[in-house]
Amino acid sequence: MIEKPSNHQRHFLTPHLARYLLFFAACCFSAPSFSEQTHWQLPNYIVDSFVEIALKNEYSKVVSPLRKWQQPIYYFIEHRTADEELHTKITNLHLAHLSNITGLKIIPTDNADKANLTIIFSTEKQLAQELKSDFNLLDQRQILKFSRQSVCLANFATKSDNSIHKAVVIIPVDRARAHAKLLSCVVEELTQVLGLPNDSDNVFPSIFNDKSHNDYLSGLDYLLLSLLYHPQIKAGMKQKKVKPILRNIIQSPKFKQQIEQANYLVNQQGIYLLLN
Repeated sequence: MIEKPSNHQRHFLTPHLARYLLFFAACCFSAPSFSEQTHWQLPNYIVDSFVEIALKNEYSKVVSPLRKWQQPIYYFIEHRTADEELHTKITNLHLAHLSNITGLKIIPTDNADKANLTIIFSTEKQLAQELKSDFNLLDQRQILKFSRQSVCLANFATKSDNSIHKAVVIIPVDRARAHAKLLSCVVEELTQVLGLPNDSDNVFPSIFNDKSHNDYLSGLDYLLLSLLYHPQIKAGMKQKKVKPILRNIIQSPKFKQQIEQANYLVNQQGIYLLLN
């Protein structure tokens, strides 16, 4: 993640080059018992994964305060390439899924001026120009790097209280299709702009791990989103404060049940409906 100085803090996120492993939806449809928990269901692993993905940044060693939306999201889809119906369908499915997990109001709008989340389906040829016009990038070296190396991109801007108030996602459809990454681009970028900006090889199974085979939300991703938008987790919290709160939440009977059922629950909505 790259931070660009401004009146409001802006965070740039890009996935690494495409992962070439094909996704296989292998989640069981019966929730495991607590005694059968795998590594990602253990409390310490969940806490460490949250810190890694929510508080750290892809292109910086700085540990940031927690960032999240504190207002409804109004999203506008801008089509600069063909297949508008498909792109609208997968976007709506995933954002409805995120809304259900987090409790955020995520609402489509036909008014671009009203939108605080803009999703642009475009082409590889237009990407360099869009980094200037839509991401407001001025550094030619960054523009060259991202336009050459990134499959899809996103950024979000935060206010002084670390609440997210604006985000933009750009998906060059032809490049994403060439890497068999169209669906996973939609899933990863739209999920990251909710306030989970980092990628880490230490967190798996997860869409935030560029070396894993997960191209869609995993059970662990479901838990991270649930924690991020838990009422006790506030924008601006730092690592020292957030970790004990996370541990208390995870030990509650309600969240223990979520841990047990996470793989099952995450498969019941969103883009998974196209796969099952």
